[in-house]
Amino acid sequence: MSSGKIEDGVVTEILGNNYANVKIPKKTSCGSCNHKGFCNPFGKDHMVIAADNKLKAIIGQKVRIEVRAADEGKAITILYVIPFIAMFIGALIGNALNLFGNQDASAAFFSFLFLVITFLCIRYYSRTKYEKNISYKPTIVKIL
Repeated sequence: MSSGKIEDGVVTEILGNNYANVKIPKKTSCGSCNHKGFCNPFGKDHMVIAADNKLKAIIGQKVRIEVRAADEGKAITILYVIPFIAMFIGALIGNALNLFGNQDASAAFFSFLFLVITFLCIRYYSRTKYEKNISYKPTIVKIL
């Protein structure tokens, strides 16, 4: 039994490291998807996903891919709540330190610094946990 969402598409490009770009038509269900904003750069009628090509599909072949869903609550916390808390803590520390002789400037500087550091840490976490773990990647499961 699959643990993810199944989509059909067409291989448009073969990438390195055994991956292929798959063009998937958008469906009516895309309008209610929480991640619909991520697909807009690829056009209004389709999206392109880099999928693991362990079945060795070639350009032009119709394929079925499985996209495993990540825990949305965890993702929202990591991408929005943690940076907000870091900015707030940075502002408090900057205000208390009064580094520039101006509490507002110091608070703004430390807020921005903590925000950047937080996003760098999130990027590192993402690379170590998700990008290198094949179980989180879209996978071509069948050539149609």
